[in-house]
Amino acid sequence: GQNYLPTDVKIEGDASNAAFFEAANILGGKVEVIGLDPESLQGDMAFKRHFEALKAASFHPIDLSDCPDLAPILFTVAAFYGGGTFTHTDRLRLKESNRIESMRSELGKFGAEIQVFDGLGGGTVKVLKSPLHPPAEPLDSHNDHRVAMALAILCTRHGGVLTGAE
Repeated sequence: GQNYLPTDVKIEGDASNAAFFEAANILGGKVEVIGLDPESLQGDMAFKRHFEALKAASFHPIDLSDCPDLAPILFTVAAFYGGGTFTHTDRLRLKESNRIESMRSELGKFGAEIQVFDGLGGGTVKVLKSPLHPPAEPLDSHNDHRVAMALAILCTRHGGVLTGAE
């Protein structure tokens, strides 16, 4: 009993995917990202202010409760710029991979050190200030597209071989 009514609509750009390309910019790249509505209600639009805070070495904790899909790229930007603290991280263990352990393992191959505190206010992850270097072994995406994309962004600066990205 339903009818299809064709119509033209404009769909705004996806902030959670745009964050990866904007991360390339914050690490020194030149990628033009278009189609994002600055007035968007998408929770993942928070990436802009979080990137700027990480770049400025602001050590205020970043609450991931409303933007958990940003965690891999935020951890990556934090590793590049000298650290960051993230709260409400417990549910990151329930994504395509355990994103906390996946990112701790793979960013560790670049020299990043990550501390994990379970249950502390919904879980806390601290990316410590550590010198980064090219990874000496292949990186693993852990069958998680957001982990793969975050690692690929860091590879643009330090090199690396990413496996399992398919």
